Amino acid sequence: MAEVCWKDIIWTGADKELGIKELLTVLKGYGSLEVLHFENPSKYKGELSVWLDEQGLKHISLFHLEVLGEKRRGLGREMIECLRKIFGGDVYVQDPGEIPAAKGTAGSIHVQEPNRESALFWIRMFEEKLIQSVEGDLMDLDENTSPEELEIVKRKFSGDIDE
Repeated sequence: MAEVCWKDIIWTGADKELGIKELLTVLKGYGSLEVLHFENPSKYKGELSVWLDEQGLKHISLFHLEVLGEKRRGLGREMIECLRKIFGGDVYVQDPGEIPAAKGTAGSIHVQEPNRESALFWIRMFEEKLIQSVEGDLMDLDENTSPEELEIVKRKFSGDIDE
């Protein structure tokens, strides 16, 4: 599988094998829509796709972000800021906190319980406008989310109200 170190991050195709040329084309936002795996060893890893809209603006769909190492504080924010700087586009988060756990009996996959810390992180990133939306089973936040709705979601993950 081709691997490219670009902007101090290691990039590979997540779903299928991509050659170096194809990988760089996707990273620059001009290739077909592909899911890419990224990793900055000892800092973070995850999966995303980069796409162009009709006006030629780049957008990043972030599917997974995992902060690594013992000193994790601030690394998630650093990665999001890095993505915005590298691609110069908006960041849309899909299905945060829904990480499959190890396979159980008969090959079934069990999904871990939602991580409150992770949910509160994505809410903060949305409030700070570092990401444009969060979409998934845990929450849906976008430009149409009212301040009241946002407050309800925050309280839900803070433990102040029941689901």
